[in-house]
Amino acid sequence: MKTIKQGQVLKDNDAAKLKGKFLDESHFHTLINEDCDAYDNYGNLLFRFRKNKFPIKELELGYQSFKKSIQFTEGRGITSGSSHKRIRKDGSVSNITVGDKVWSGNVGYMDSGAMVKYCRLTAFGRDHFDEFQAGIPFVKKVDDFYKELCPTYYSKQRALADSTNRNFVIKDTSFTTVTVNKSFRTAAHKDAGDFRDGFGNLIVYNDGSYDGGYFVMPQYGIAIDVQSTDVLFADVHQWHGNTEMKLRDGFDEIFRISYVLYYRENMFKCKQPSEQLKEIKQNKLGYLTL
Repeated sequence: MKTIKQGQVLKDNDAAKLKGKFLDESHFHTLINEDCDAYDNYGNLLFRFRKNKFPIKELELGYQSFKKSIQFTEGRGITSGSSHKRIRKDGSVSNITVGDKVWSGNVGYMDSGAMVKYCRLTAFGRDHFDEFQAGIPFVKKVDDFYKELCPTYYSKQRALADSTNRNFVIKDTSFTTVTVNKSFRTAAHKDAGDFRDGFGNLIVYNDGSYDGGYFVMPQYGIAIDVQSTDVLFADVHQWHGNTEMKLRDGFDEIFRISYVLYYRENMFKCKQPSEQLKEIKQNKLGYLTL
C-alpha cells in the first residue's frame, strides 16, 4: 500500500482565498487512484483511501433507500459555489443566506437551529420511514470501515454517539446524519457543524458516465479519484472540493451519488422527545399543557 507525506503547497491565507471557488487540475499535482494513506509534515493524517472496498450490494442499497431524500435545494450555501440573501415572495430580502440550487438531501437527524428549535428526524425520515430504516445497513457498513481505518477518531465519535439520546442517532453507529448529493460539484470549503474531533468520509455511487469529479485538497496539492465501491476517509476540516465532471461519449447525463456521513456537533444536547414537546408547547402558549 502506498504511503505519502505531503507538506502544504499553499499558505493558509492563500488557501482561504479559494473559499467558494471551483477547483480544477491546476489545484493539484498528485492524483491518487490506488490504496493510499497520506500524512502532513507533522504526521497528522490527511486521508485514507481504499479501492474496491465497499460491497456493491450495500452501495446499491444505500442509493435505493435514500434516493427520495434528494431535492433541488438552495440550502447548501457556499459549497454550491455561490451564496446570496434569500428573496422573499414579496420581493424583500431576508437575513438568511442561501446558495445556488443543487440536488442534495439529508437523511437521519437534525439538531435545534435558527429555523427549527428542536431536534428531529429529517423530512425524508418522516415521510419515508421504511426506506430510512432499510438503508441503515449501508450506514452501518460505513461505520465499520470508520472503525477499521480510523480507530482513534472513531472511538471518540462513537463514545459521543453512545452518550446521545438514542432517538437522534442512526442505530448502532457513530453517525446522526447522512448528506446525499446528486451530480453536485462542491466548491472549495471546510466542513462545519460536524464533530470536530471526528474524521470525515466520502462514498460514491456512479455509472461510469463521466470523467473527473476528483476530491481535491488544494492546500496539499492532492486529488483522489473516488469511484463506486471505493472508500475515502479524509480530514474534511481542511479545504476541499471537486473538479468538474465531464460527460463521457455514449451517456445522456452525469450520474454521481455521493454520501457524507457525520455526527452533528450539537446532537448530544438533544432531550427526550417528550421533554421537547413540553418546551414547544410552553414557548407557543406561554404555559405548559399536560
